[in-house]
Parts: sequence; structure tokens; C-alpha cells
Amino acid sequence: MTMTLDDVGTILGILITGKSVSATTLTDQQAHALVVAALGVDNAKVIEELSSARGQSMKLEWLRSKFSGYKDSDTEESIVCAAKAYLLFLLGCTLFSNKSRTRVPVVHLQLLMDVTDIHTYAWGAAALAYLYRQLGFVTRSAVRQMASHMTLLKAWIYEHFQPFRPRQNMEYTIQLPHVHRWTPRREAGSTVSHLYALREELNRLAFDKVTWDPYRDCRQHHPCHEITFYSCCLKCLNVVEPYHPERVLR
Repeated sequence: MTMTLDDVGTILGILITGKSVSATTLTDQQAHALVVAALGVDNAKVIEELSSARGQSMKLEWLRSKFSGYKDSDTEESIVCAAKAYLLFLLGCTLFSNKSRTRVPVVHLQLLMDVTDIHTYAWGAAALAYLYRQLGFVTRSAVRQMASHMTLLKAWIYEHFQPFRPRQNMEYTIQLPHVHRWTPRREAGSTVSHLYALREELNRLAFDKVTWDPYRDCRQHHPCHEITFYSCCLKCLNVVEPYHPERVLR
């Protein structure tokens, strides 16, 4: 069992079909020029920010503080720049978050230059490719943290493994993405003791405590797209991961 495109689309409610999330590799100079053109920020401030973020990345806190004060009365150009900054911020703290949870690569701005075109990208497929890569990294013994969209991974666990489910959101309606079904809980006790308890629960897990088809009763609102059964590779920028649902779906 593993996460599929159907899971991503149903849980998050984002596109799993569309244009590939691809972008060209940037030099430092090109990265500076891209930020200036996309966000309308002074070149000196961009150089300072990229240097402080150590590489072709921007701090999420800098984006939030720089662009949070815009109003409807501002110029259309400045509002569009703020919208791009917000979307970059969103990508950096959700679908493509890194281990630090504090930075986002500026390369994503290549996909945000035309705000009327953003909805045409297969963000869900890219998010799954990125998650697959990070799941591979985290299996290594020296790795202690995991990047990627943890809310997506948690929601997938809640959908399929009954013993680990938190309380259901009583305000949830079937038309909403499934991520809204659950009310996250705060864990009590030490991290180590909680980890041991989870491992014991996994060891006791029986097949009747697994929900193999969690979306069976909501297909009218969340139909399974045929692209789910595509078998080849998924791509997210320079990440290419194999996708073979025939190995995990009956």
C-alpha cells in the first residue's frame, strides 16, 4: 500500500492532471533577476535576502513580513506581486516544504510568473513525486527529519489506518477535500514513549483495522480519475520518481 494520485486529489482537492511542474536550472544572477521581475523588489534587497538565506532560496518569514500589508487600494501591479509572493510562501510551507520549514527555493517563481496560468499545472502529481523522494530519504539511518507536506501524509494515514485516527471534524461535509475530515490532536507525554506506543500499535495492526477503500462512499463528489492508473514516472522540477499503482492496488 502506498499513496496514489487518487489519494492526493481526494485528500487535498488539487489538480493531479495538467502541465508538468518543470523549470530550468538558474544561475545566481538569473535567480536574482527572477525575484526582481516576479516580486518587484529592489535588486539590492533581493541580493541581501538571497545571501542571508544561503543559496537560491528565500526565507518564508521575509516573504510574510514583506508582502502581508497590501490592500485592495494598492496598484494592480503591486497586488499581483503580493499574490505571487503568497503563492511562493504557500508552496514553501505545504507541498514542497523542506526540513527547515523556513525557506523556499526561488525556482518555483518560474511557474508563478503568469498568475492566470497557475491552475493549469499538475500540482498534485508534483507533490506526490516530491513526497516519494522524501520518503526514500527518510529511510536512511542518518536522516532524522523529513521534508514534504506532512498534513497530506498524516491525512492519508488517518484515512487508511483506523487505530491512528484523531477525532473527526463534526463540521465536515462530503463535498470538501478529505483533509478537512480530521481534527488534529495534540500528543501527550514524551516523544520517545509516544513513538514506542505507535510501534506497538503497528505490530498489533490487523487487516480488519485497515480501510482499503476509504473513498468508496464519496465517489459522487470525489470521482477516481483514470490518470490514477497511469504507470511510469512522476516529475517535480528535477525530481523524477517511479509511479506503479499496479503494484499496490487490486
